Amino acid sequence: MAHSDVDAVRGLLGRLRRPARLLAVGGLALVLLIPLEMVESVVRERYHTHQTVVADIAGAWSADQLLAGPILVVGYTERVEVRDEYVTPTGEKRTSSRWDSRQRRAVVLPDRLEIAGSLTPEERRRGIYRVQVYTADLTISGSYSGLAEAVAALSEPDRLESVDWPGAIIAFGVSDPRGLVSVDGFELNGLPVQPRPGTTLGELVPRGFHLPVGEALADDLELRMPLVLRGSDSLRFLPVGATTTTALGSGWPHPSFVGDVLPASREIGDAGFSAEWTIPLLNRSYPQAWTEGRQVDLHEVEAGVRLFEPVALYDLVTRAVKYGLLFIALTFLTLGLVEQVAGVRMSIVQFLLIGIALALFFLILVALAEHIGFSTAYVMAAVAVVVINSVYCAAILGRSSIAVVVGAVLAAIYGVLYTILKAEDYALLGGTALLVVALVVTMFFTRRVHLAGHETGGGDPAQPDGVSTQNQPRRSPSAKPTASSPG
Repeated sequence: MAHSDVDAVRGLLGRLRRPARLLAVGGLALVLLIPLEMVESVVRERYHTHQTVVADIAGAWSADQLLAGPILVVGYTERVEVRDEYVTPTGEKRTSSRWDSRQRRAVVLPDRLEIAGSLTPEERRRGIYRVQVYTADLTISGSYSGLAEAVAALSEPDRLESVDWPGAIIAFGVSDPRGLVSVDGFELNGLPVQPRPGTTLGELVPRGFHLPVGEALADDLELRMPLVLRGSDSLRFLPVGATTTTALGSGWPHPSFVGDVLPASREIGDAGFSAEWTIPLLNRSYPQAWTEGRQVDLHEVEAGVRLFEPVALYDLVTRAVKYGLLFIALTFLTLGLVEQVAGVRMSIVQFLLIGIALALFFLILVALAEHIGFSTAYVMAAVAVVVINSVYCAAILGRSSIAVVVGAVLAAIYGVLYTILKAEDYALLGGTALLVVALVVTMFFTRRVHLAGHETGGGDPAQPDGVSTQNQPRRSPSAKPTASSPG
């Protein structure tokens, strides 16, 4: 082969070396998605275990609570016309009518409903897991007026026979009655009354208790119910009053107002929160009184508060793992720029080991965070990975200054990611800004790559990519070239 052909082949190999290397490093970054997926599966498993513990503790303490009531239930008797069909001995079909008495129950909602109280948050532990629960100290009051007229309006005037006022009850629904701690001091029209289990409204309000009206019977009723209730996650209520007013407060600084109606006013600070709801009758479609058996959905409007734990541990770790590929890409980009600027070369195996160390960060994070909290675990995991990779770069490159640069870049990346994870509302903005900055820095340090390639005469395989040969020793003009054999 002629000497010119050899030079041409070497030049072609030199030009292909850089693209091939870039493709190899990019492929390696994609391969590292496998350990990242393995780490994410570990996080999902730990999260599932955490949810199981939460369900167990809620089962022993109490689940989230929904208050429904008070609801007055009173039986009445009305005359109904019944038509009977019969066949005469001659085979004719005839119809006869008669009047019969039927027992029905009227359901009447209060004109005024007021709920006031406070939620005291508590923390329950099982092993390394923690669950947020609460104890609510509530006072529920309501009033009814014109009860006789409300019940009479449910039947035709000439058909209402009698109303069982002595058997009237007031039902109150609680989604998890196991959370009832104290129900002392109930009063109807100033008279003490003892609650009894069950609501007697199985389809409408399946769980709770009821109060017999008894001697407190009157056309107008005033109700007062002090209630101590345990629950977890949230406390909600149904606005069954013609006007429903609710005032809740707590020392928990991270409330999440849930349901269909937000508070009319609220104050949130480091010392806790307070909120007030005022919900009129027109916010719902069901009436104030109806006969039992009619399809009524009391749950069409709900309101309440959830003791929200902002960005829970496993949510944070899962979000961090989703940035894993970005971490690896930015780190590899940094190493590539170091090679370009400093004129050094790292092997693919060394890139792989550094990438594995980056993936290991997330496993260290979840392992530590379950014991010492997310923030402290994040700092310790980041320091460990930065130190490992910096020392490794110093060992393989033989330059401590380059290792310091790599460590500083990694520390900056971890710092930016922590800010992104904590600032939920600005996560997308922060991640986008990080990518833009990385692109600008890369464009700056690679702006002369094509010039360096021309200076090396197409890429000498013996030199690092993009490193100029201007400073290499030059052959003396008087040196005679060695003889070459004819092609």
